Amino acid sequence: MGRALHIAVVLGVLGMAWSAAAQVPGACRTPREAARTFLDNLQPDNDRPDLAIACFERPDGMGNAGLIERARELKAVLDARGLFVVMEDVPDAADYKDENDRLRAPLVASFPAVYFQRIAGEWQFPVSVIHRVPQLYAETFSSWGEALINRLPPIFRSSFAGYELWQPIAVVGLLLLCFLVSRLTRALVQSRLVRLLARLNVEGVGEQLARTARPIGLLAATGLFALFMTDLRLPIGSARIVVIAVKVVAAWAGVLLAYRLADLVVMRLAAKAATTATRTDDQLVVLLRKTLRVLVVAVGIVFVLQNLNVDVTGLLAGLGIGGLALALAAKDTAANLFGSITILIDQPFYVGDWIQAAGVEGTVVEIGLRSTRVRTFYDSEVSVPNSTLAVANIDNYSRRNYRRFKTNLSIGYESTPEQVQAFVEGVRALIARHPDTRKDYYEVHFTGYGDSWLEVLLYTFFQVGTWSQELQARQHLLLEIKRLADDVGVSFAFPTQTLHIETQAEATDRSIPAAPSAAELAARVRGYGPGGDRGKPQGRTLTHGFFAGDTSARGNAEG
Repeated sequence: MGRALHIAVVLGVLGMAWSAAAQVPGACRTPREAARTFLDNLQPDNDRPDLAIACFERPDGMGNAGLIERARELKAVLDARGLFVVMEDVPDAADYKDENDRLRAPLVASFPAVYFQRIAGEWQFPVSVIHRVPQLYAETFSSWGEALINRLPPIFRSSFAGYELWQPIAVVGLLLLCFLVSRLTRALVQSRLVRLLARLNVEGVGEQLARTARPIGLLAATGLFALFMTDLRLPIGSARIVVIAVKVVAAWAGVLLAYRLADLVVMRLAAKAATTATRTDDQLVVLLRKTLRVLVVAVGIVFVLQNLNVDVTGLLAGLGIGGLALALAAKDTAANLFGSITILIDQPFYVGDWIQAAGVEGTVVEIGLRSTRVRTFYDSEVSVPNSTLAVANIDNYSRRNYRRFKTNLSIGYESTPEQVQAFVEGVRALIARHPDTRKDYYEVHFTGYGDSWLEVLLYTFFQVGTWSQELQARQHLLLEIKRLADDVGVSFAFPTQTLHIETQAEATDRSIPAAPSAAELAARVRGYGPGGDRGKPQGRTLTHGFFAGDTSARGNAEG
């Protein structure tokens, strides 16, 4: 009788405890209150699991001990995965319905497997969720990791500042293992890429391959850390930081890998473009490189934001509010983009061309999506918006078939008509013999009388590729003209004034040497023409010339 009464009293007390736990006023009235009841009573400083299970639907045949075990397992899963519950995000309405019109509310929006359901007027974890907890626990923690932790000596299970001693040791060990995996992966990937590109006949990309292998190694290390991260069983605060860091590093490594792969593709295309005669594909390669980089960065930003659980769709929709301001701000950018397309289609210049446009003169360095960079002749770099170049008058000096040379040669008044005629014909002969002059069109004529000289027009064209070659060809022609003038007896004039002074000094011989005869002048002129023995149309040099870039001349001079 006494023993039976004792058992009845114990069972009654336990029943009242369960009833009190299950009937905490307002404990499960809303999803938010149910979440608070579950989490607040499983904290290290407030461990009351009998109250934490107040909002658990009781499965058939499961007692309080089983529910408490499920509650602790669920809390461990949330903590290890860094799923921090923000109470303000949990619905606080007793009659809440989800987007499918169900009386269901997730505990964490990014983890829909765990949710509350309204049952008999109370928000509880349904039986389906409770039965799924062991599966979630097994997916989160490895069996060997849990067995290893249970076999640790007691000293490693001692706690300090919320961490057990084994946890920081495990973190350091895992980081070292990730570092080794990263290095091995980089070496393996780089060797495989070298073989692949060798078969594709791509050379000179060793440094680029090393840069491409780095993000692959980082991805491998990040994946390894993420695989064993939950077995560290870090507190929710630390686990959340680690999860965010892993997501950011993985996303950054993925974006960087895509960036490097895009560079490899462009380098392969650039190598092919270098073998073609046209330079249009060279410009396309430059634009493709910039376009791919912009796309990779844009997609990468979206990818990183999504991994950080940022509502990208809502963010983009929010930009619609300032759409007008954004459109106005992007007007110049769009104009420059269309300008680059116009330049690509019309092809008014290529990279390396010497142009003059929009007040800038120099050599085109790069044609980008927004602007074109020009290296001026005083070695500065000017960026000209493509929208400006698209409507500007562009003078492309590199597309000249010939380079014009126009000047007036001034000879003295003491020259006889025969000497002037010989000089004019001799200059024509020099042009006809010069290897770099245009032979089908040039003009050399005696055109007028100046204040102190006779004017001879020289109008010709050089057929050369560079400015340096033009200057050399001009120098050769001018030196030959000077030798011709000396040979036919004419002198180049300069502004002079004659002053007559009456004096009693003795008379001096001021006679002018006799001019050569017409026949002699004709013979001298023919000597400067094709096949003649007087002219040197390719120029004469006393040394090697010391031209820019001529290392042999420097070596001979120093030797």
